[in-house]
Amino acid sequence: MASIMQRWMGQGNEVKPSYNVSDRLSGALDITRPVLSTMGALGVAAGAALAYGGFPIWSKCLIGFIAALLALAGIHAFNDFADKRRDVVCWPGRPIPSKRLSARQGLFLATGSFAVALVIVWFVFNPVCFTVSAVAIGLGCLYSGYLRDRVGYLVLPPIEGMLWLCGWTAFSPDTLFTSWAPWALWLFSLTWQAGHIMVYSPLHPIEHVEGAKLTQVPAFFKKTSPQTATILGFVFLSLAAVVSIYLGFYFNLGLLYLLPTAIMAIVALAISFDFMRDSENFAKGIKAFSFATYFMLVARVFLLLSVFIFF
Repeated sequence: MASIMQRWMGQGNEVKPSYNVSDRLSGALDITRPVLSTMGALGVAAGAALAYGGFPIWSKCLIGFIAALLALAGIHAFNDFADKRRDVVCWPGRPIPSKRLSARQGLFLATGSFAVALVIVWFVFNPVCFTVSAVAIGLGCLYSGYLRDRVGYLVLPPIEGMLWLCGWTAFSPDTLFTSWAPWALWLFSLTWQAGHIMVYSPLHPIEHVEGAKLTQVPAFFKKTSPQTATILGFVFLSLAAVVSIYLGFYFNLGLLYLLPTAIMAIVALAISFDFMRDSENFAKGIKAFSFATYFMLVARVFLLLSVFIFF
């Protein structure tokens, strides 16, 4: 039985010959990647809190967080729908290839989540936030359905960075193009996601082409060796670590943010470096991917705590 953390980060569950209602309901939850969706929603919340200069009324915080969760859950469900054939080989325990959910159910869950999220944003926030959110959702779907396999994994980072912009524009839409602050947050997300996705790249089946070992998906128009992918992952995570510390000083977040973020960055980099030295070791890759995730999770949680306490 896969652990909840593994399932909720998209690594799949045990494949069975048949499933009961409980199995199918857990599949509907697993397809939304609750850990990654929550982490993404925390990024939206962090952008919103920094734009507001603190925390707005709790009812607005809660409904905004729910909208972000729904949008991100939809993105992950759509990703699994788009990957339904590839995941039979790569991640057979995911809900669709394991037949806990049908592809149609996954698509319905995705589109329903998008619709509810965007309705909330339109009526509760503002047109700029709605536009940024709709563009982010559209680009996220385009990435899963087309851009990833034809251009490469590194198309994702600038799209993922828009999460922070969604949060920022919820409370400060007029400063999106007049302040460096939202783009500093976007840069942090971009560098982290680039490292995160390149660490993830060698975890898919490796292709053998004319004697060379290549990753299944291009990095950016070109496939790389597993070794090159892990090197790129380490380099981008190193840049993300630097930017994360810069944000602490830029926004005056204090030691409450800086210390745990720096410690988690060092741990994630050490584990990523170990994977870089043994780039075809699947267990080390899963560990590096997981700790890269925890690095961003810690940064977002302690950023929000710092805003809550000091702003």
